[in-house]
Amino acid sequence: MGRYRYYLALQTLLPDRYREDKDFIQRMKVLQSFGFDGVELNIRNPDALDPKDLRSFLEDFDLELSMFATGFTAKTEGLSLASTDEKKRSVSVQRAKDFLAFARQFGAGIIAGFLKGASGETSDAHREALKRSIEEVSEEAAKLQTPFLVEAINRFESPIGNSLDDTWSLVKGANRGYTYILPDTWHMNIEEANMEAAIVTHRGHFISFHLSENNRYFPGHGALDFKHIIGILDACGYKGKLAIEGNLKKGFAEDVGVAMEILAPLLRPKD
Repeated sequence: MGRYRYYLALQTLLPDRYREDKDFIQRMKVLQSFGFDGVELNIRNPDALDPKDLRSFLEDFDLELSMFATGFTAKTEGLSLASTDEKKRSVSVQRAKDFLAFARQFGAGIIAGFLKGASGETSDAHREALKRSIEEVSEEAAKLQTPFLVEAINRFESPIGNSLDDTWSLVKGANRGYTYILPDTWHMNIEEANMEAAIVTHRGHFISFHLSENNRYFPGHGALDFKHIIGILDACGYKGKLAIEGNLKKGFAEDVGVAMEILAPLLRPKD
């Protein structure tokens, strides 16, 4: 960790031909200039990647893979840990284990957001299937000593595991020391009656925390009070990672700049 009190990352999509993608290379340069520590990457086909090459590429920008965000892969492959079709559920569990093995090569973890379940999978049977899947993936996470993060996603985008309480209820019975929930301020702004209370209640259940505006843009383009949010994390004694996630409003470099105008003063070491 370098410039800031918290490890700081940003989530983005990895192009298939990332070494030849000028826009992606410029994005990495922007993150380097602001002192980011890592990136959370959505990857279409992790099986086709050379981990050593990706690690070397990121190191050129003083970055590392912080988390493998599995949402894009899950949608591409039609995966669902909540499927009541046992064949589909088993394939999804095995792919999640594959993702853990991939992330382990970087010292990273994996995020299960849309991997949790598809639209319409809302029944008690789907919930039980998801809990069973989380338990099976958690066993592998503990074996590989690789973090498995189950993201709390709002009800309009995910059928199960919306609030922090709800998501923790899916995880707690399976936790073997490497399974966590993942809060995101965009989703929390929709689902939590009291964001501060939710953070305090679950302060020991997460090792990464997503920063995103109430309108899903990067910090600085909405109405959330990130000074207050960072203050809550400070007061809780949080020592984990932070990651910016969101849609672009004007452009990558400009939007990161706006976010860092707000976040950098909050994250610099205190005297």
